[in-house]
Amino acid sequence: ALPISSLVYRNRIKKEVGNVLHTVPAAVADDPTLPRSHNANCAMCGHNEAVFFQSDASIIGSDSLALIFVCCNCAHKWVG
Repeated sequence: ALPISSLVYRNRIKKEVGNVLHTVPAAVADDPTLPRSHNANCAMCGHNEAVFFQSDASIIGSDSLALIFVCCNCAHKWVG
């Protein structure tokens, strides 16, 4: 027999990380207030400098914070 549950409906909302990256403006690479990494490795151009910042956990649908990187050379964005 199946267990009886009082749950009638569950609406799970989860945004994909790729969709979130489109909302990050490329101009953040020029923001002097953001921290920079010189050990990043851009998959698009191979450049090693990128700015990064923490994303809100609710934005990416995760229980933990993720770092969003933006390449200072080509403005490619990725989550690290």
